[in-house]
Amino acid sequence: MRKGFQPGSVRSNGIGLNMFSEDELQQVHLATLDVLWNIGVKVESDKALGIFHDGGCSIEPSKKIVKIPAWLAEDAIRSAPPTFRACGRNPEKDYVCEKDRTGFVNFGEAPQMLDLESRELRTPLKRDVDEATRLMDALEEIVVFERPLTPSDMDQDIACLYNTKAFYQHCTKHGYIGINSVDNLRSCFAMGCAVAGGEEAFRQRPTFSTTCDPISPLLHSRDACDVLIEACELGVPLKINPLGLTGGTTCVNQASALVTHNAENLSMLLLGQLVRKGHPMVYGSSTSMMDLKTGLASMGCPEGGIFSAAIAKMAQFYQLPSWTSGG
Repeated sequence: MRKGFQPGSVRSNGIGLNMFSEDELQQVHLATLDVLWNIGVKVESDKALGIFHDGGCSIEPSKKIVKIPAWLAEDAIRSAPPTFRACGRNPEKDYVCEKDRTGFVNFGEAPQMLDLESRELRTPLKRDVDEATRLMDALEEIVVFERPLTPSDMDQDIACLYNTKAFYQHCTKHGYIGINSVDNLRSCFAMGCAVAGGEEAFRQRPTFSTTCDPISPLLHSRDACDVLIEACELGVPLKINPLGLTGGTTCVNQASALVTHNAENLSMLLLGQLVRKGHPMVYGSSTSMMDLKTGLASMGCPEGGIFSAAIAKMAQFYQLPSWTSGG
């Protein structure tokens, strides 16, 4: 079992960045509750709409808008576990994600790569996924694995199945696999059960997690919701991972972007807790700036690093494990 560095904001022997005071965190929270109730989130999954309705939310069926009362959002925050054990295929490589501890993971699903021999930029192939997976397993600095590349030499609708296959063949850590449909999630779950020695063994020690990606601003797609629901029912841990672009799909003001980002996270957190109270869910983010010259996501920009630090503070405020993209 591994635990990362502990860059605590209170301990004198830690290194940390205090983005907010406690009062400022509370203000962001209250602004988020205002958005969730007075504006709401759009939910394209009929199954999710039914779960939100039965859980106590107000629904506008014609617009598919879900309005979430404050008490319900706060109940979901309290019911989600404050720690997450990322179980590896090798138990010695388990990683515990908990308050004030930091570990590192590779970024995921690159559509292009630099060929190591020709030095040319090209699309990845299945063999590249295998090689990158073995590399991620060998690097001690990487505490959990995330699917690194998108194999271009196969049907993209089932590329996540190959990523899962490569993970189980070549990696002994815990894996994060982006999965795009309920059918594919069930297939990945079947792989996990086969490797673990049965469904009960996998549920006791789930060796992969999946992600649930809201669409900024304030939209939850049908597939994202249905995958989240199925993951909760199967016992597959989840990371909520909004990817807003400040100045593009969210407000250019980072404080305002943080509020909408937080609303996207908490509404998905609520859906998961309504399906299975106590299900492990990670408060995540890949939000960054929009490059005003190209209209593309400017991943790795300084503003992205600042926003990631703010996300970590919000997760600490809620006592939830967090995951942020690198800045």
